[in-house]
Amino acid sequence: MNIFGGNMKKFIVFFVSGVLLFYCGMNFEKFIAGDFHTLKSEQTVVATTFTQAQEEKTSTQSSNKKKKVTEEKDSPKEESTQPSIQNPEAISLREPFTVMKDFQTEKDAFTWRNLEPAILVNEQVNHLLFREGDIYAYPNQQAQKLSNAKQFHSLMAVSRQTVKSAGKLWYQVAFPDEVLGWVCEDQVTLHNEDYYFYQTGGVQPDLAQVKNLNIEVSISKKRVYVKSGQQTVYTMLCQTARNGYLTPTGTYHVNEYRAKSFWSTFGGADYAVGWKDGGLYLFHSVDKETDSGPYAKSQGLKLGVEGDGVSHGCIQLAIPDAKWFFEQLPTGTLVTINK
Repeated sequence: MNIFGGNMKKFIVFFVSGVLLFYCGMNFEKFIAGDFHTLKSEQTVVATTFTQAQEEKTSTQSSNKKKKVTEEKDSPKEESTQPSIQNPEAISLREPFTVMKDFQTEKDAFTWRNLEPAILVNEQVNHLLFREGDIYAYPNQQAQKLSNAKQFHSLMAVSRQTVKSAGKLWYQVAFPDEVLGWVCEDQVTLHNEDYYFYQTGGVQPDLAQVKNLNIEVSISKKRVYVKSGQQTVYTMLCQTARNGYLTPTGTYHVNEYRAKSFWSTFGGADYAVGWKDGGLYLFHSVDKETDSGPYAKSQGLKLGVEGDGVSHGCIQLAIPDAKWFFEQLPTGTLVTINK
């Protein structure tokens, strides 16, 4: 009996050990790479996997298929009039990956699932010069790369999320609102104190080549949208009227007033282009402190910041953006000012 009892104990110990080893083996990957299904969004940046993308795509197709029969006969096809720029309010932890869904494969999804989770550091706005390297779909150098990242080298980007991955900081980059992906701290230089010296919307198009050119200004969002018909081709940060003054809303046209530099009792700026009442309402650079400069830093750091404005009614732009308008914006261009 003692012998049998001893063997039974050994068998039980062996069996329990085997079960534990099997369980640990099944969960070893989650322990090393992180279980993206259980991590909370406020704790980590969650990669959108191929499976999630396919499920969302299937769900959307199924929903659209039900509507197609009844809507196809009654409603003619129309092109979307929505601008391609994302609003800051729409940007979430998952948002940067939505632009990459169409390019993912099952192999990419497997690779992403094994990348180290990125820990959210903060969601403050940073302005950074993208110097070199690639833009990644996920904050890790093993992630998928944006194919045309080189065109954004030496341009100013806006970041609204900072995470930490593999011991380094990573910044989400947008130009200025459309999120493209992530770059490492080694690839950028922060310019939070002088970003108004750089163009704010990425690559500036040649306005002479833009068909149906028109300009739309959002006073509330502090944005200027350069559009080809209804499609936004460039978005830049701006500022509008302060309390006690007014940036008039409505539809106007660029007039013949232009000044490389001006100074008046209200102050002055560079690269002015008139759009209402001759030279009364203008697009121009950040204000200057004196006729010979320097530029008013307190106003420059308000570009793109919602809330109270800083001007006497004109629309202030970053210096290179204002210079671009001064040199390329044709007289007669339609300008629409919205609240």
